[in-house]
Amino acid sequence: MPDLKAEAGVLAVFLTGSHARGEADEYSDLDLSVLVASDEFVRNDVTYRGGVLVSVERSTVPHRERAFTEPETTLWNLTSLRSGVPLHDPEGVFADLQRRARAFTWAEVEEQAHARAAGLVADVAEELHKVMGGLQTGESGKVAYAILGLTFALGNAALLSTGTLIPTENRYLTLARDAWDDPVWRTTYGGMVGLTAEDVPTRGRAALTAYERAVALTRWPDGPDGALAHEAARRARAFLPG
Repeated sequence: MPDLKAEAGVLAVFLTGSHARGEADEYSDLDLSVLVASDEFVRNDVTYRGGVLVSVERSTVPHRERAFTEPETTLWNLTSLRSGVPLHDPEGVFADLQRRARAFTWAEVEEQAHARAAGLVADVAEELHKVMGGLQTGESGKVAYAILGLTFALGNAALLSTGTLIPTENRYLTLARDAWDDPVWRTTYGGMVGLTAEDVPTRGRAALTAYERAVALTRWPDGPDGALAHEAARRARAFLPG
């Protein structure tokens, strides 16, 4: 900690992650966030210190302020700003960010979030086709690879559509699964990502239905994305037996 405070360009240091939230276990790393004066000081490093894995992330204030304007950044960063524990903040830079984070409401980015969610679902129509192709030809590797893209695109769409913040990446899959209060979505997304189903073909079939439900649950703006996604969903339904 003293060495971080002494680094050039340091404005503030605060604790984040499981230790800040009081959820750490014996394998948890120590997450330290450092606010720096300019991009020239931005870098991340991970080291062992005193037998503890320590992750240090350095970022500028404008970078952190994106949590108030960019919905996906909000999902990932707002909780850390709200729950962060100040360790060094002589000018009150972090205190100001934390005050703004705690006053922030999802309504400020909600329209952007819905538009981004729709774009994400439409953008992975190609991955959906890869799943169908892989299932048809028995190429498990192709199906598994396509599922990776669907996992995060559809997961982010669900989180953006509902304003579900991510306090830790460890909960990403379960938060995404539970974001939409829709039993078919929850069952098929959980199956797709491996929370319930095990073999790749079963996960692939679950992915097709998860995509269809994401299309149904997403709020679509006018434009070509909606037509693309709905046609992809129609093809997924036609592909599945029954």
